Amino acid sequence: MFNVIRKMPAPNSLLAQKKYDSDDVHSALQECFHEKCYLCETKKPLDINIEHFDPHMGNVNKKFSWHNLYLVCSRCNNIKLTKYTNLLDCCSISVWDRVKLTPGFSPKSKEFIITPQYFDNKTLETAQLLNDIYNNDNTINKRLTARSLRAKVVETTHKLTQYMIIYYDDDSTDEEKENAFNKIKIMIKKSYPYSAFCRWIIKDDEELDKLLTPLMD
Repeated sequence: MFNVIRKMPAPNSLLAQKKYDSDDVHSALQECFHEKCYLCETKKPLDINIEHFDPHMGNVNKKFSWHNLYLVCSRCNNIKLTKYTNLLDCCSISVWDRVKLTPGFSPKSKEFIITPQYFDNKTLETAQLLNDIYNNDNTINKRLTARSLRAKVVETTHKLTQYMIIYYDDDSTDEEKENAFNKIKIMIKKSYPYSAFCRWIIKDDEELDKLLTPLMD
């Protein structure tokens, strides 16, 4: 997950309380959420939904509230449904640093390690949902899609570690090191796909943690 600043004012179409997924809502959410699913952080997913963070259950105010609408891929939306209702809100607080996301090394990693850093109910439930998203293998479809998602994350984190190797390599020129450092800075931006995984890798690095953590908004 990543931190989101919600664009204001709310899209005009919501005032009529007829549709919560009009074009202006989609456009505004795409901008706020950097075209990423707010849960798995996949950029420009093939199937995108507008989700009610707090299930509206027929409540009109919740259904059309701009503050209750989130950009999510269909897979994460299907996993969350109404099962998870006490989650950290990425639009209200810093969320990426409350649950540590540790990717596997292999592109075919069996599972990722999801570790809550706090033990309040919201953090624990959010960690449980993220574990479901990255590791759920209850059905053949979930097993295959989770495997595909993990492979995409590992592809990204391998790219990050390659830049880190160049940055630390004694054989790298100053220009190569500077270029690698700038690439790393891009990959920890919240607009980057799977940025939370990248940030946690940097947080585990003795030198880069000190240099880059101040940039992690």
